[in-house]
Amino acid sequence: MRLNISSIMGRKGACLEVSKELPASFREAAGPIVCNLKVTNTGDGYLVTGVLSVEAELLCSRCLKPMQTTIETSIAEEFSTHPLEEEDPLWDDDLLVEGHEIDLTSLIEESVLVNIPMKPVCREDCPGLCPGCGTLLSEGTCECPDPNIDIRLAPLSKLLQQVSETTTPERRKDHGSSKEKTFKSKS
Repeated sequence: MRLNISSIMGRKGACLEVSKELPASFREAAGPIVCNLKVTNTGDGYLVTGVLSVEAELLCSRCLKPMQTTIETSIAEEFSTHPLEEEDPLWDDDLLVEGHEIDLTSLIEESVLVNIPMKPVCREDCPGLCPGCGTLLSEGTCECPDPNIDIRLAPLSKLLQQVSETTTPERRKDHGSSKEKTFKSKS
């Protein structure tokens, strides 16, 4: 998206408001990117602020079912009219005014892509899939053993059961210990 800013050039404090729909170029998008932007001439450059939103089709990270969600983000970035004289490793060359236009394409796409959730869920209480058999737990239960038991330690639990069944209780005072000593004073 390229914006023509000739109407606010040379007028410090002048603003330009733009509302547009742009085609989204990433695969999760289920519609266009809706942009409501404001460009302000700051004297040294042009400040672009606004809100972006797009409908996206994602997969739930718990149950793997497709879901639709709205991704919304805000942007605030300043475009310079001239490049910096010294080389600044943090300066982005894309944020320069080119003649009477500002190219917002990469800024808009990056802002939307960064705000796609890493682990989207269809609903907060989504139980997900059984880790053993893959059954969708929202549709019913499965016959798998308790998932809280670590399968790597299951042989140890069997060994513990065998040991507790074959050993006799420890001999203590209440079991008639023969090692009980009585101390008497020599008086």
